[in-house]
Amino acid sequence: DDTQSGPHLPRKKRNTFVHLSANPQALERQSCRTRTQNPTSGVSRVPWWLRFKHPLASFLAHQAPIIITQRDARSAGMTSRVEALVWDTSQRLLGGGGGGDHGEGSGSVHISYEDLYASIMFLACIYVGGQIAARLLRMPSLVGEIFAGILLGPNLAGYVPNPVAFVMLGEIGLILLVIEAGVDIDLTTLKLIGTRGMLIAIVGSFLPIVFAFIIAISLDPTNIQSAIAAGACFGPTSLGIAMNILRQAKLVNTPVGQLIVSAAVIDDMIALIILSQLGALAGDVTVASVLVPIVSALAFLGLGGYAAVFILPPILDKFFYPRFKKENNGAAGLALMFLLLFAMMPATYYAKSSFLMGAFLSGLVFCRNHDVHVRFVSQFKRLLQWLMRIFFAASIGFQVPIKDFGDGKVIGYGLLFTLALTGKLAVGFMVPNFNNCDRFKGLHLRDCLVTGCSMAAEGEFAFVIAVFAVDNGLISPDLYASIVLAVLISTILPPFALRFTISHYNKLSGKIVKKAEHLERRRSMSMDGMAAFSPEEQERLLRENIEANKIVFLCIQIQCASKWGLIPKIISSITSLKLEVIDNRSWHPRGVDSTLMTEIFVQDDYFLEEDELEKGTFVEDRIAAVNDKMVQAIRQPGATVKVTRWYPGVL
Repeated sequence: DDTQSGPHLPRKKRNTFVHLSANPQALERQSCRTRTQNPTSGVSRVPWWLRFKHPLASFLAHQAPIIITQRDARSAGMTSRVEALVWDTSQRLLGGGGGGDHGEGSGSVHISYEDLYASIMFLACIYVGGQIAARLLRMPSLVGEIFAGILLGPNLAGYVPNPVAFVMLGEIGLILLVIEAGVDIDLTTLKLIGTRGMLIAIVGSFLPIVFAFIIAISLDPTNIQSAIAAGACFGPTSLGIAMNILRQAKLVNTPVGQLIVSAAVIDDMIALIILSQLGALAGDVTVASVLVPIVSALAFLGLGGYAAVFILPPILDKFFYPRFKKENNGAAGLALMFLLLFAMMPATYYAKSSFLMGAFLSGLVFCRNHDVHVRFVSQFKRLLQWLMRIFFAASIGFQVPIKDFGDGKVIGYGLLFTLALTGKLAVGFMVPNFNNCDRFKGLHLRDCLVTGCSMAAEGEFAFVIAVFAVDNGLISPDLYASIVLAVLISTILPPFALRFTISHYNKLSGKIVKKAEHLERRRSMSMDGMAAFSPEEQERLLRENIEANKIVFLCIQIQCASKWGLIPKIISSITSLKLEVIDNRSWHPRGVDSTLMTEIFVQDDYFLEEDELEKGTFVEDRIAAVNDKMVQAIRQPGATVKVTRWYPGVL
């Protein structure tokens, strides 16, 4: 036994030891004492790498005393994990081999070729699955990405190596997505929509939660916590899915498009509050455990959101950005954003709110800064796309118990939970009549259906809440499988319905414009051009020409500051004038007090009620009356309103 040596020490007697002092002189004295205690050895017990004045050796010697016996380092006299870490690190860095439990080669992390190849193949399958879903099946790409994770993940094929690493990458992508949600918030749109948009968002979030809660509690009346968690999964709205379809249909800058965007953003905020509250249900439920998370989340969202929007941006504009060149403002703001992220994530987490709330507020601080927004998109767009693919495949797909889908009970419950989406569809009928046509008919029905289908498309946050609930034991794996099935259905069917609705009513809008062009052509025809027609045809064409001259088309152009609830006020004024809106679009830059540009094309049937002989004297008066009404609705001294004749098919 005396001839055996540990991995770190030379062969010496068992009772010998070396004390490494923090003082070099004391170290030498200790070496002498060691030789005195073991005179037969004639060799100093001081390791060779501490006999010369190496900077790192001096640093390590000053950190903490290390007592080492002849035995293996694992049973040697190391009194703390810090001492063991210092010893192993010094051995590896200075050539001693080190490693304790790790043995030889412990200083390196090795990935086998098989694992590396399987990881690359998994990433390729995620991408291909997303493209097949998007291009061939006309579904959101996340559907294909989730199924790639389900098929190759640990619950089925088990092909993916190190699944925990992929889940972690997906969670990092989720944090970046929440930051992007904060940076992308359009404050002007929220102001323009006003109270109606907030009401639609709140009702559209809580109504499906109530429906899903009723379904869950009817399935298991004894587990209220599970029912609450299951209902919470159906509150969020996928802004990404809705925006993709609305952008393709060129509806984003219309009133209904802005309403949907505002409602989806508010739904995301509500989802963050719900996520904070679910954390209180994971442990022992007390009054404090229920109240603290919700008060914390509301305080961070209310007070923190106010500071992020109205207090910090002016301070940064005055004291921070002037210190940098104009072209470097975006990079400086981006660096500051991540410093805020490093502070806000632990602050919200330890305050019993969701750490995603901290990520959201970190991005919200810079929602008014165009340079930071551009820099964030340019630096993280591709990275975020790939991390979100990994999120859907790993963080979501790996959690799905696909083998349970063969159970009729899981499928039946999933279809039942799909009924909760009727709450999202129903909220669409709260949309105001932006076009002044018959309520729930024509273009107003289009706006109702478009809003309902857009709100019914669940997405990222629904999966996040479901994963949080199953990880914390709030819902069972079977219930989780049913919820995931229902959310997957919501990402497939509503987008199809939304595309069909938009396509159908685009054809209807085209017919309205064609009719307007037809009336203008009739208006331009003179009696001389009708000389070749028979008397009956001339009488019919004359009647159409008279009707055409009584229907006037106007273009209303408005330039003003964005104010709270401005769009509903403009629509209300148009309704009082009995103008039928053919098209309505607006544009504005990023910011809070930005300038709004609005262009509205309307059909005016006012002259159908007047005497035909007086129509020529009333056209200019009618234009002036419309102009005055718009000025009164806006109530801004510096606003510009211009009302002109519009000739469809000509101008």
